[in-house]
This record gives sequence, C-alpha cells and structure tokens, in this order.
Amino acid sequence: MAAQVKSEGASATELSAAVLVRAKAGQAEALRALIETYQDRVFALIYRMLLGRGTERTHDLAQETFVRVLRGLSAFDLGGAAKLSTWILTIATRVVLNERRRAGRDRAELDDDAVAAAPSPDRADRSLERTRLAEALTTGIAALPDDQRAVFVLREYHELEYAEIAAALEMPENTVRSRLHRARMALRAALTAAGVEP
Repeated sequence: MAAQVKSEGASATELSAAVLVRAKAGQAEALRALIETYQDRVFALIYRMLLGRGTERTHDLAQETFVRVLRGLSAFDLGGAAKLSTWILTIATRVVLNERRRAGRDRAELDDDAVAAAPSPDRADRSLERTRLAEALTTGIAALPDDQRAVFVLREYHELEYAEIAAALEMPENTVRSRLHRARMALRAALTAAGVEP
C-alpha cells in the first residue's frame, strides 16, 4: 500500500488528487506522502526567509507549518483555484512572517553572522565572480524588508504567479508587483554597490 501511495502521490510537483482525497480523510500513508512531496519546498522557503539563520529553527518552523497543514487539510477545497503547493507555501510564509514579527527583529540591520551562515557557492567549482555575485545577492536579500523578501522568494525561487502570491500574502496583486519591483531594484543597487554586474 505504501508503495502505491508513493507512486500515486509523491510527484515532483503536486500530490495526485486520489492521494489528496485519502489524506483529507486522514489516511496515514497518504498524509506521509503529502509531507514527503512538499517538505523540501517548505524547508527551502523557510530557510531563505530566515536568511539561513540555522537549520534547527528552520526545522521547527517547517514542523509548525505541517502541523497547521494537517489541521487545516480537511478544509482545503479540492475544486478551488489554489494548488495544494500554493496553499502549503502560503502557510509556511505566514509562519515565518509571524515568527519574525514575534521576534521583533530589526529588519534594516544585517547581522554579519547571518551572512556568514548563509549558503555560499562551492568555491572549488565556481569562479570568483560567481562567488562574489552569490555573496552580494545573499547580502541584498538579507537587507530587504520582510514583505519584499517574501514576495521575492515566492516569485523567484518558488515561481508562484502574481495572483498566487497576492492570495498567499493577502494583498492586492498590484501591491505584489510593486513590492517585487522594489525588491528587484534594491537587489540591483546592492549588486552594483558590491561591484558585481547584475
């Protein structure tokens, strides 16, 4: 049975409708397939939103995300406009934004330890220019306000459509476009200031 659920459900992009129906009914194997299908994307989103500030906190927030997903799964509309992945990434984004609000971090300051802990390219395999670009990009993303960083990560790393981001962050689509534009401009300026060609 587990192999059948895995083959039906754990595709690279979305859980199959049949497995999703069984997950909504609370079937353990289907719930496991759901988590296995989306865990890497949830972890990557949270890690990027936290700027690589520790995998332990990322794991904690990923677990909190899936607790909320499993609690709310019965209410997910199978015939609705939102894909399951969009719904799950929405929950993950809100978990991170709530965490950052609770922590009361100053978003304007960049912690040197965060930049040092952020993933950098493998220096043995990449040129110095690519390394400088990655470091400047990491620093630029870290300096973005949370709302701009959320929009940027959802669009550029997770390839959500503007309407999906608007629904996820509960803001008008024009606001999404505006924040994404500001994020891109800020990143372009950060790359130029670092002497890296954007």
